[in-house]
Amino acid sequence: MLGSGALIAAYLASKSPRDQHLRLVLGPQAADVTGVEIQYVAEDGDVARDARMTFAPGEAPRVVSHEPQLADGDYRVRIDLDTREGRRTVERRVTLGGGTTQVDLTTALSPRTAP
Repeated sequence: MLGSGALIAAYLASKSPRDQHLRLVLGPQAADVTGVEIQYVAEDGDVARDARMTFAPGEAPRVVSHEPQLADGDYRVRIDLDTREGRRTVERRVTLGGGTTQVDLTTALSPRTAP
């Protein structure tokens, strides 16, 4: 009986929101970023959390940290990057589990070349 109670408690703990750690790597093009908007979309399609950060021109850090309160699990992360050249949108699938998750956005910020 005690063992099943511990299993239920562990299951419920994994489903309750807790601090997650997301790092968005902007890299050398960070100076071009003036805003970052993040949406965490759960498996059911609902937006579980969202956040918006703005930066003065040339002041965005090379790595942007965000620590939402979310349950462990799989999410589709939609990231809108406002740059001097316009908005760029990136979507990635991540699994949050209490550790640090890193999303590399350097290719999305690389200078675009004309065909």
